[in-house]
Amino acid sequence: MKRKRALGRGLESLLPSIEENHSEKGSPADISVKAIDPNPFQPRIDWDDEELSSLAESIRQQGILQPLVLRKREERYQLIAGERRLRASILAGLDTVPAFVREADDRQMMALALIENIQRQDLNPMEKAEAFSRFCVEFKMTQEELGRQVGISRSAVANFQRLTELPEFVKAMVRSGKLSMGHGRALLGLPNEELMIRVAKLSIARGYSVRSLEDTVRKATNRKITKKKKVDVLPEVKQLEMELQRVLGTRVYLKDSGGSGKLEIEYGSLDELDRILSIIRGRDSST
Repeated sequence: MKRKRALGRGLESLLPSIEENHSEKGSPADISVKAIDPNPFQPRIDWDDEELSSLAESIRQQGILQPLVLRKREERYQLIAGERRLRASILAGLDTVPAFVREADDRQMMALALIENIQRQDLNPMEKAEAFSRFCVEFKMTQEELGRQVGISRSAVANFQRLTELPEFVKAMVRSGKLSMGHGRALLGLPNEELMIRVAKLSIARGYSVRSLEDTVRKATNRKITKKKKVDVLPEVKQLEMELQRVLGTRVYLKDSGGSGKLEIEYGSLDELDRILSIIRGRDSST
């Protein structure tokens, strides 16, 4: 019953047959490790080699204390729970592992794989983001409902799921730990994927904290807004600028801001400056 309460009432209804296996009196069977396939809904992608080696050594010394849980698939088996133990057992050189064989559909497989990892804090932010998104679609759950089941707020679920909008390069950096969830969220403030990747590489190279990256993103966004405003010139102002360039014979920049502004005139030498001044004064530069 303790495990059922930890899973939340919504998930209990998805896992009735699986949960009952903890109270059954039957003994586990010894199953060949070569006949076991991983859980196809396993959200965890990255595995800590050092952690697996430590568990493998423990298994060599004491054996597997908690049997795996499998389901039958034709002539083979699929993991429902216990992939870490399976990997460590293979590393320890075991040919067989103790396991209970249970009935489970795909929904139950996905639910148990997600909950098992979340409760043990095994998933990195990117794995959680992808698992949450898949879980909401598969079980037709809202972010608020899923948050209640895994013990976090709706906004926390939403923040994780937003990470799935990152470019693949940035996702890989979050998975590897080179960028944190905070870094990923900050990068989402940039307007396009190309800029996200460029700033992500800069952040890694310079070792930016989340606060530093947020400042960089803010400045980059402000520069883009400023640049857009510069290009957005009124047709009348552009016409005057072109007329001045024709009269003066050089590049002219007219910066208007609601009827006031600045006039900039380019010149390449003092002689050219004299020529321009003569035109402005209304005198012929040849006299």
